[in-house]
Amino acid sequence: MTQHGAPIIGVHPTATDQSMPVLDLAKETEARGLRSLYLPEHTHVPVDSLQITDQWTMSERYQRSLDPFIASAFIAAQTSLEVGTAISLVAQHDAIALAKAIATIDHLAPGRTIVGVGFGYNLPEAANHGFPPRARAAVAEEAVRLMRALWVDEVASFEGTYRSVSPSWSWPKPAAPPPVLLGARPSARNVEKIVDWTDGWIPMGQTPLMVGDDLARVRRAWVDAGRDAELEVCCFFHPGDADAMAREVERGMELGIQRMQVLLEDRTRDEVLPVIDALGLVADKLLAR
Repeated sequence: MTQHGAPIIGVHPTATDQSMPVLDLAKETEARGLRSLYLPEHTHVPVDSLQITDQWTMSERYQRSLDPFIASAFIAAQTSLEVGTAISLVAQHDAIALAKAIATIDHLAPGRTIVGVGFGYNLPEAANHGFPPRARAAVAEEAVRLMRALWVDEVASFEGTYRSVSPSWSWPKPAAPPPVLLGARPSARNVEKIVDWTDGWIPMGQTPLMVGDDLARVRRAWVDAGRDAELEVCCFFHPGDADAMAREVERGMELGIQRMQVLLEDRTRDEVLPVIDALGLVADKLLAR
C-alpha cells in the first residue's frame, strides 16, 4: 500500500481524553503531508496491575486511551490517512464482531486499514476478558485466523481451542484483507509466529537505526518459509529535531521499511505541533529524492 515504493510516514499517538484531540491531530498530520495515524489499545487497566516488573511501571496514559477502532473510523471519515492499530490486543475481543468492525472501516475507507496486533503484557487485564492469560498468544492467533476467514471466504468457518465460528456469511468483505502485523520482540518463537500467520512485523522497542540485524534475520526466516509476498514492516522512532528524525527515516528507507511513525504518546497540542512540523519537512525532503 505504499505508492511507488515510497514509505508511509506518519504518527503514533496514545490518544486520550487529555492529549491533543485525535481528530485535530489527524487533520494537522494530513496537512503536513504525512500519511498515517495508528493507535495502541488497552481496554482498561486493573488497579493492581501497574507494576509489570520491578523495573517497569505501566504508563498512566493507558488508563485513558481511546478505543482505537472507533477513533480510526472517525479519522478515516475526515481525512485521507491510513488508519489502524499498533497494536490491538485482539485476544481481548469477540473476534467475529471485530472482523466485522475492521471490514466496515475498510469498506468505508478502502485500502486504508492496517491491523497491528499483539499479545499484551498486562496479565490482569487479559484475565478480565475470560481466557487464561498465559494462553493470550494462542488466542490472538486464533482471532486473526478467524477474522481472515471472514474477510476472505464466501462461507467462512474456523474451529480453534478458544475462538470459533460455524459456517457463516459475513459481508462487507475487504477488497484485499488488511495487512496484519505482529508487534513483538524478535525472539525465535515470535519470528515463527510472524512467518506463520501474519503479513509482517512491528519491531517493539527498536527504531529504524536499531533494527537492521534483527530485520535481516526476520526476512531470512520469511524467505526460507517460502512466503511470496513482501514482509510488511512498521517501525517507530522517537520525536526529536528534524536532523534526528531524518536519520531515522533515511535509515528506514535504506532498509526498505514500508511504514514509519513518530511516537507522540499523549502529548498536548503545543508539544505535538513542532514535532509534526519538523517531520513533515523531513518527509517532503526525503521523499522528493
